[in-house]
Amino acid sequence: MAVATYTTDLTDFEDFEAANTISTEFTGYTATSKGDDEDSDFPIQGTQHASAEQRTASTGSLGSDYGSNITWTSGWNFFLWGIFLAPAAVDTDANAGIQMAVGSSITAYYRWTVGGSDFGRYPYGGWQNFVVDPEVTTGRTTTGAPGTNYRWVGMLCDVISAISKGSPYGIDVIRYGRGELRVIDGQAAAYGTFVGMQGANDALAAKWGLFQENAGSYLWKGLISLGTTTAVDFRDSNRDIFIDDTRRVQSSFNRIEINHVSSNIEWININFTSLGTTAKGEFEMIDDCTFVDEDGVFTDMSTFIYQSGYDGTGRTWRRCGLVTQGGGTFDSCIFDEASGTVAFLVDDLDIVDDCVFNSDGTGYAIELDSSMAGNSYTMSGCSFNGYAVTDGSTGNEAIYNNTGGTVTISVGSGQIPTVHDEVGSTTIITASVDLYIIVKDTNGDPIQDVQVGIHKTSDRAEIVNQDTDINGEVDTSYSGTTPESVEVRCRKASSGATKYKNYSSLQTIATTIGLSLSITMIEDPNNNATT
Repeated sequence: MAVATYTTDLTDFEDFEAANTISTEFTGYTATSKGDDEDSDFPIQGTQHASAEQRTASTGSLGSDYGSNITWTSGWNFFLWGIFLAPAAVDTDANAGIQMAVGSSITAYYRWTVGGSDFGRYPYGGWQNFVVDPEVTTGRTTTGAPGTNYRWVGMLCDVISAISKGSPYGIDVIRYGRGELRVIDGQAAAYGTFVGMQGANDALAAKWGLFQENAGSYLWKGLISLGTTTAVDFRDSNRDIFIDDTRRVQSSFNRIEINHVSSNIEWININFTSLGTTAKGEFEMIDDCTFVDEDGVFTDMSTFIYQSGYDGTGRTWRRCGLVTQGGGTFDSCIFDEASGTVAFLVDDLDIVDDCVFNSDGTGYAIELDSSMAGNSYTMSGCSFNGYAVTDGSTGNEAIYNNTGGTVTISVGSGQIPTVHDEVGSTTIITASVDLYIIVKDTNGDPIQDVQVGIHKTSDRAEIVNQDTDINGEVDTSYSGTTPESVEVRCRKASSGATKYKNYSSLQTIATTIGLSLSITMIEDPNNNATT
């Protein structure tokens, strides 16, 4: 493969590098004045931008005319760079301090609040890249009847104090498209990296607004495509990436896709954190390739879909949506307080080892994929914290079986999970659990040499046949299917010693806690005659 390359699907709506039509402002937002569409004072992209004065404490706007209606594709978005150089003068986000407008004319447009003095880079100020999907109706206000004709795009600002000099109000390059950043090719010493993505994005002639440097970390939005119809070799380590709070887009807007079966992905300690809740960030291996993923944390993101080429070690998903195994290998991973009803959809427990599942009080740790019905698996070293301690249907059991069949799970080591079986589904857990019996007399003193027998109620198979020790205890273990219904029987009638009435009770060896039972035996006066 060749040296890694970075491209985008975005198309320029207006870059302000040549004469442009600046609107007389959008209807209702007319406080700016002396608009300049070829200002070279403080551009973020290229050498020029549009600017305007703001001499009154009111609402103003800057808009750009494409010249004709865009032939629109659903899923596209508008991206606009905007700034107000006196950030303390901008109203709050709750009061619609900064809005973005898209419409067919300056009298017919949609608008969405995208910022304010307390949102994004403010109150400190600076250029921000705003994005809206004109099809998103949440938070959208309509002026006139713009319909689906998109020709005018601009930024609206509500200023609470006038600016006496200069032109603090600015917009720069406006683009439209899916918002995809594509990485392809790559080879030794020239493979794709997050640093390379940022460099391509932040080039002065680019400034795509998709993956920008952010004070030692990165700010990302849109679609990252690692590989396309061309494979990619992408490797990086020790990066912190924040997913932008993009509120006026579809929920799937922020997304990572891995493409092409020949791609190679290697991440070491790569951390992603979502800053918003509308488009929290999805991940999917579209094609089954090699993906080695070590350590790192995904925080507050949405869903993840893997395939068999995934090899994850030490990765954490914190407050994320459903993670789908897809045949991938998961070793020493942490699923921490999943945001949905299930943390991990599994199709092969044989390659899920030493993982930790932490419940937030609701939801299952693992759901068994329907393909697992009728099969047996071994799960080793996993632990389940905060889940239901007994099998049932609370919705907070460790394992949820809705396969419609029987799944046998051998717990080689680690904690034994509790189970919720839906109608028609059966989970057989084989594991070693503790069996503890203590036998005392009516005075509370331990009784030695009591014969303790434990038998399955189903076929009378013997599980334990053992005498109590000097402490009156039988302390052993059981490796078999759980839960298991059993009969516990105790007998002490040997000659030359105090004799007791026989004891019998029906008990259950539970999936996680085994069986712990305290028994009080009563002397048998008919067998303890002294004369």
